[in-house]
Amino acid sequence: MLFGKRKRRDGPTELPAGLCNLHSHILFGVDDGAKTEEQMYELIKLEYSFGVRHLCFTPHYNPALFEPKPRQIAESFDLAKKFVQETLPDMKLYLGNEVFMRPDTIDRLRDGSCKPLGDSNTVLTEFHPTTSWDDIRMYTVKLLGNGYIPLLAHIERYDKLDDPDNIYELKSLGAYLQINTAAFETSRRKLVTKLLEQGAVDVVSDDRHNETRGDPPISESCRFIAERFGYPAAEAVFVRRPLRLLGGEEI
Repeated sequence: MLFGKRKRRDGPTELPAGLCNLHSHILFGVDDGAKTEEQMYELIKLEYSFGVRHLCFTPHYNPALFEPKPRQIAESFDLAKKFVQETLPDMKLYLGNEVFMRPDTIDRLRDGSCKPLGDSNTVLTEFHPTTSWDDIRMYTVKLLGNGYIPLLAHIERYDKLDDPDNIYELKSLGAYLQINTAAFETSRRKLVTKLLEQGAVDVVSDDRHNETRGDPPISESCRFIAERFGYPAAEAVFVRRPLRLLGGEEI
């Protein structure tokens, strides 16, 4: 069963309206996500069907693998905006990058090669799964010291964040944490559960790449979290906190 055994409550569980997905690879032709304009449109409609009304495109920025040009991204984004305006006018679109941390990251953010989420200073940050704790901490401090808010992507993937002490140190520094909707299907599900229970997870996203490669639907994950941890917890990680980060606000 998806997400494992649930602790169901009596009756239907109310879900928050206007879900926000801060991490997706739906913008076409720029990374390993959507390949065609038509596929992008289908994925936008899929997210809409899940209840997403705030969708942020976050194409990879990792010069070793993906280095889409800002103009290429902007052209695809303009097509997405036109599609949404004509077909799904109550959906809002945002743009940023999933930024792989490198020594030149601050310079690349400053020169516009990659960008924070929306019009904020929140940077969706990515590391290699085996990145050392010292490097994760160093890059987090470097971003904060240069006026950026680190939102660590899919923290369930990083070996050195198996230690809750490391996670809480990052949060004490001012970083925020994102998990994927598939986090409960990984070997770190117990850690993720504990973090949710303690209110330490800030954002849950589906990391959507295509119709089949994507974590469980964001609506299903939202229902699971509402049933297990309560409505306020679901509203926080799917609506309130991601929208505040998009606005460059503290949580």
